[in-house]
Amino acid sequence: MEINEFIDRFSSGEINFSNCLLAGIDLTGADLIGITLENANLQKSNFTFSYLSRANFHNANLVETNFSGANLNQANFVGANLHRAEFHGAILQKADFRDSQLTLANLLDANLIEADFRNADLNNANLKGACLRGANLRQEKRSNGVNLIGANLDKADLRGSDLKGANLKGASLIGANLRDANLRGADLTGATLTEANLNGAFLTDAQCIGAKFIGANLSNAKMERANMTDAELTMVNMDSASMPEAKFIRTNLVQANMTFARMNRADFSRSNLYGAILRNASLMEVFFARTNLSSSDMTNANLIGADLSSANILNVNFEGAIMPDGQVYH
Repeated sequence: MEINEFIDRFSSGEINFSNCLLAGIDLTGADLIGITLENANLQKSNFTFSYLSRANFHNANLVETNFSGANLNQANFVGANLHRAEFHGAILQKADFRDSQLTLANLLDANLIEADFRNADLNNANLKGACLRGANLRQEKRSNGVNLIGANLDKADLRGSDLKGANLKGASLIGANLRDANLRGADLTGATLTEANLNGAFLTDAQCIGAKFIGANLSNAKMERANMTDAELTMVNMDSASMPEAKFIRTNLVQANMTFARMNRADFSRSNLYGAILRNASLMEVFFARTNLSSSDMTNANLIGADLSSANILNVNFEGAIMPDGQVYH
């Protein structure tokens, strides 16, 4: 279909263009609000700065299609192929990307507030600077979580986002805002979260093996049974975090702040907590096998039942702490 015919038909009131072959069409700045392009072939088409609110692209071929700066609020991309699609600066509030293919897509600085990415494949997608407040990226039953392997989410706004079960292996979340985000059961193996804000985030049962949280804010985070083996948490803030039964095996926690944190039955074997602050922390039955606790501050901490037998406790401040045998240290 030629562009003039397409525009004439849409202008005359026709909105259903399902199954049309429109590959390579240039519709820059076009007003196409509410159009239906279900199952259409729009590969390498150009919708830059177009108006596409509530457009229906269900199962469409949108490989390498350009939506830069377009208004796509509430658009339907369910099942669409958006491999290498361009969404730089696009407005996509409440857009539906369920089951879509977004591998290598560019969503730089896109507005994705309350967008739905359940079961979408975002492998190596670029979401740097994108706003994903309230977005749904959770795992559905009987399916894999959303694929964000290697995705760039640096400085992305993910406040309150649902990333339950998401695959974020090797993803970059430097400076990202994940306040109150749901990361239950998420896989953050090898991910980089340097200086990220995870205040109040849910990391229950999350896999964070080898992840980098240097200087991150994990205050008030819920990290029950989280696996932080071989992770880098230098100077991290975990004030008042809840971490019972979490694994911190061979973890670097130099100068970490864990004031008032609850870590009962956690495993810190072979970890480095040099200079860490554990004032008023609950450390009942914690396993400190060959842990470096030198120069740490455990003032008023509760260590009942903790195993310190092989730990390095040189210059540790135990003032007022309840020791493993139940005696208060003076």
